[in-house]
Amino acid sequence: MTKLIIFDLDGTVYLGEKEVPGAAEYIKQCHANGIRTMFVTNRSNRVPELVVEQLRGYGIPCELSDVMTTALAAASYISTPSKVYVVGEDGLRIALKEAGHTIVEDEQPDYVVVSIDREFTYSKLAKAATYILKGARFIATNPDHRLHLNGRIAPGSGSIVAAVQTATDVAPVMLGKPERALMDAALEQAGVTADEAVAIGDNLETDIPAAAAAGVRTVLILTGYSKREDCATAKIKPDFVVEDYAELSQLDL
Repeated sequence: MTKLIIFDLDGTVYLGEKEVPGAAEYIKQCHANGIRTMFVTNRSNRVPELVVEQLRGYGIPCELSDVMTTALAAASYISTPSKVYVVGEDGLRIALKEAGHTIVEDEQPDYVVVSIDREFTYSKLAKAATYILKGARFIATNPDHRLHLNGRIAPGSGSIVAAVQTATDVAPVMLGKPERALMDAALEQAGVTADEAVAIGDNLETDIPAAAAAGVRTVLILTGYSKREDCATAKIKPDFVVEDYAELSQLDL
């Protein structure tokens, strides 16, 4: 029996600032049927409050406890209060501080956490590399190489992670999709097991592999990144493929 549906956000629930047609209606129907919904994203620089505000703007029921970002996953992964050096933005820093961790700049940390940072500098790279080589554990929020923003391409978190990894020859613990940690965190927060959940996403390279690795059933919805023909060459196949929310509503999940 399905108790939880985990939604990707960009490309699945919204495209830019616009709701994907039918998303709000489908999610409200899930609630009417007693099925909890959660929203997971590789992005670390947006605080959950902004995600909640955006989703509620579409009429989607959402609480802070329904949102799981890689910033929250990083804060949870570091299980005891620790010193952390951050290459990242406010969403990540706030999540770490609220979890009881101390952000440090000029002293040896226990962890170096690397994510998207639009003010990334050589100095930050040098500090991160030095701390890791002196024993700090290296965590990365996600491996996204590039972002698609209003018709242009921008470097993603993975580009910065790659610079730190190149400088240290140390591979990070990767939390974001396509790894399973983000999905595991969502399941734990919802208090359900993998076989009680379904994940819906638009990306065969990230959403589907992450959910499958966590043992969650998967639905590829063709409202965003991946196309139907991409399924033929995908390493991990989705359990279901639907064109849109109208077709999704016909599935017996």
